Amino acid sequence: MPVSGAELQPFVLKDAPALIEAVFPAQKVSFEAQRERKAGAGQTLTALGSYWKGRKPLILVRAIILGSLLPRTDDPEMDLEIFEQLMAFDTGGLARREPKISVTEIARRLTLADPWRYFAASYEDKAVASEDLACLRCPFEPDDYPGLSIRWRRDIDQADKLDLLAQALATYPTYEERAGLCKRPEELDPAILYAPIWPAVNAHLSRFGIAAHSHPELVEQLGILRFGHRPKVGDTFCGGGSIPFEAARLGCDVYASDLNPIACMLTWGALNIIGAAPEQCAEIERAQCEVAKKVDRTITKLGIEHDSEGNRAKAYLYCLETRCPETGWMVPMAPSWVISKNRNVIARLVPDPANRRFDIQILTGVPATDMKMAEQGTVRDGKLVYELDGKTYRRP
Repeated sequence: MPVSGAELQPFVLKDAPALIEAVFPAQKVSFEAQRERKAGAGQTLTALGSYWKGRKPLILVRAIILGSLLPRTDDPEMDLEIFEQLMAFDTGGLARREPKISVTEIARRLTLADPWRYFAASYEDKAVASEDLACLRCPFEPDDYPGLSIRWRRDIDQADKLDLLAQALATYPTYEERAGLCKRPEELDPAILYAPIWPAVNAHLSRFGIAAHSHPELVEQLGILRFGHRPKVGDTFCGGGSIPFEAARLGCDVYASDLNPIACMLTWGALNIIGAAPEQCAEIERAQCEVAKKVDRTITKLGIEHDSEGNRAKAYLYCLETRCPETGWMVPMAPSWVISKNRNVIARLVPDPANRRFDIQILTGVPATDMKMAEQGTVRDGKLVYELDGKTYRRP
């Protein structure tokens, strides 16, 4: 095995076991992947559309690629520690992921001999001098000092602030609780998020000649050690493009294909639109705005989606109709007839005896009692329920 200070030599890790074969924080990766899934429109690739439901979470792709490239050493605990730093799973990484913890909560959780080195205080919106707070210590219980509020000092050193955040996060018993307070790694600037980790990463992997200052540099060097060149990632059924996208973002050469043309379009968009350089993204955005304006002018000129008074449709609502076997009437099916809670807008069924069906009347600004009644639609507990001539009909 190479020693400390070794130069980068191709194929040194050609047959070496990968880190993922020995240690892998599956529970943490699973939690982060689930958070990404639940982020909805906040996910990086959903800007292209949510058509592809089977899109792999980017954090999962990143974990597998790094775990497959990193070598297993004789210190598995340090291997795992370095891997978690590369994923921003460690306490320091979580602190840089902008956790939502109030200063009061931090002071309540920590024991600090000199809290006013980091915090400032005000009493009923009036600043309080630090010397007047000398008797106060952390842990700080807000209920013991009614009217007193604390905040970060303006001159606090960023390193001290991150250290206190990390200490506060460490008081939560589970990773899920700690990470649940933080932003997801993909929401942050990677240069800032991962800046402090590289000395530790390089020190641990220096025996292989690793000297990286970013994920792409690390991945390229690991590729040379394993394969003699930058890693190549192929995805023959690329779907929504998350695997080639994240692999490319990590610094791999990627090759992707799919039989479905929509999958190819989404993958191309992930790499060439979302993954474009900032100046190219700005140019794409300008072009999109210009196209949207031209389409809008054409729609307005033709009168599409406009009524005779010039009102423009914002959304269209629809429901299915079914024929009731008991009465022969066509009945609109909906679980609720509330259209807007904020503006008290509802739909009301109006019988049309001549055609044995219902018209739908839209009412705005109705009283609370009508809003409450409209919450009951014609579909209730798997049954069709409606009123006609004072009688309620209920059919499976």
